[in-house]
Parts: sequence; structure tokens; C-alpha cells
Amino acid sequence: MGTESIERPERPSNPEYAGFWIRTLAFLIDVLLLSIISWGIINVLYFLGLWTWRGQTLGQMATNVQVVRVDGKPVDLRTSLLRYLGYIVNFLTLGIGFFIVAFDSRKQGLHDKIAQTYVVHVRS
Repeated sequence: MGTESIERPERPSNPEYAGFWIRTLAFLIDVLLLSIISWGIINVLYFLGLWTWRGQTLGQMATNVQVVRVDGKPVDLRTSLLRYLGYIVNFLTLGIGFFIVAFDSRKQGLHDKIAQTYVVHVRS
């Protein structure tokens, strides 16, 4: 990797000062990019952390359902990661992988099939 650095644009001798709207647009672009990055990180940590810890997100706790592996063992980090990657595939296919749940005999979505999981009712 080289030691070259990114150079700043040259500052003109007679600057044209940037106004309110262009600066607002620049700020909104920055906020949007940071929101996407931070939302993505928080989203991944939320699902992977809760599925690995309890087999349930907060929404799943509230509705008394839990993610379990098809072999009966608790969900581990690997399974959680596969399941989350399945969510990404579902989004890329415009949600078709989620709709499979409605028609599958074991109510598995594409993400469940990828991770080899079921979502089951639990007693409160």
C-alpha cells in the first residue's frame, strides 16, 4: 500500500462562498450515508445478538415465538448469521423469501431454510 495521500482541492484566490442550500444538501448526504452505515451495524448486532442469546428478538418475545434449529439445539452465532444472510437474500428478492412462510408446511421462510431453523410458539 502506497504512502500517497488524498489531496485537498485547491482553494481559489477569489472564493465563491457556498450558500445555505448547497451546504444543507451536503449535510443531508452525509447524514444519509452515516444513517445507512450505523443502522446496518445496529440492525446486525440486534438480530445476531438476540437470536444467539435467547433465540428471540424483542418482537418475538412479545409474541411468544422463538427461533429454534431443526435439530432441536439452541440457535448459535453461526445459525444466526446464516439466518440474517437469508434476510438479505429475501430483501434482494423483494420479500418473496418471507412470503414462502405462508405456503410452507413448516412455516419456514427462505431465511429459515438457509439457516435450518423454525419459528415456534413458546409458553409465556
